[in-house]
Amino acid sequence: MKIVFVNPIVYTPENASIPKVDNITSTMSYDLCLAFQRAGIDMTLVAAEEWKPIRQTDFPFHVVWMKSHWKRFFPIHRIPVNLGLIRYLKHSDADLVITSEVFSVDSLICSVFARHKTIIWHEMAKHNRMGGGMLSRFWYNVIPKLFMRKVLVVGRSEEARAFISRYCARVSETVIGHGVNLDVFRTAFHKTNTFCVVSQLIDRKRIDGIIKAFDAYVRRYDADCKLYVIGDGDRRTDLERLTQSLGLENSIEFMGQLEHDELQRYLSEAKAMLVNTSKDNSMLSIVESIASATPVITTSVPLNAAEIRSHELGIVKDGWNEDDLAYLDAHLDELVEHCKVYRETLSTDYKVRQFMKLYDGCIRPQRKG
Repeated sequence: MKIVFVNPIVYTPENASIPKVDNITSTMSYDLCLAFQRAGIDMTLVAAEEWKPIRQTDFPFHVVWMKSHWKRFFPIHRIPVNLGLIRYLKHSDADLVITSEVFSVDSLICSVFARHKTIIWHEMAKHNRMGGGMLSRFWYNVIPKLFMRKVLVVGRSEEARAFISRYCARVSETVIGHGVNLDVFRTAFHKTNTFCVVSQLIDRKRIDGIIKAFDAYVRRYDADCKLYVIGDGDRRTDLERLTQSLGLENSIEFMGQLEHDELQRYLSEAKAMLVNTSKDNSMLSIVESIASATPVITTSVPLNAAEIRSHELGIVKDGWNEDDLAYLDAHLDELVEHCKVYRETLSTDYKVRQFMKLYDGCIRPQRKG
């Protein structure tokens, strides 16, 4: 069996200046394609060439890097347009095409040229603000009705499924969220007296709020606790200055970007991963944390916050503070056990089985017909 995964945006940039990386092994796209490959499927990733890594040239599956077009009208960090996909699909013998997002020119191309074998894997739960939101509203109200009526759409969260059901005729009841490789994100033998942040150090992540809450926690509850901040970004210097002004140089350590194995060690040994974002969709780092049996304290903003609340995998609270850190500490064993039970449903192998069940039930009969 052959599957094509059309995911032009391999990792999320803040603007049209796409940061270059050495490899893409830590991305959702890579892990999902690897899981399909493990299942004995001939897998191909189709991505925009702006995301091509600097050093990595060998992949355990096929990768096609495509040129982006119409960048002046469609910013590549939001809605890349890869017209080479038309020719590719016309000559492809793939059994299934999985493409990202309904609001996507690439998904429109898949819907036109591979209609009966396409699944649109949809993440957005609200309108894109590009062009004041007018383009998004036009797209959702017009394009699905004209070109996507027979295409199966699968939400990546309950919120995304509810949103896209307002515009698309054929939305699956099944929700398939982001997955992780459980061979990489393992559980630790013991927890250390640490909290962890895994994030870009940029404005909308509001890491300064985390540092202030942690400051109050160590002063009021536990002076020996440490906070590891993993990631980088244009606010790092400001955050380091804030740490120094609060006298927390010995309690907070900025780790920068880490490789998967090292990141996972800090994450799995932490008592919790801390999230204070003001704008996000489904956060892969939340999935990675839960898979590592590390509970999450987060605002209600991430779309996968609903999973945390419903399965008791941490704390979901806007404006969380030092008291919530203390509450989690007091209930840590219980929350860790909940994560251990739930983690099996987060594996990329489980996501592959979900996709294959949809293929067998919805795509294969349609193609035969």
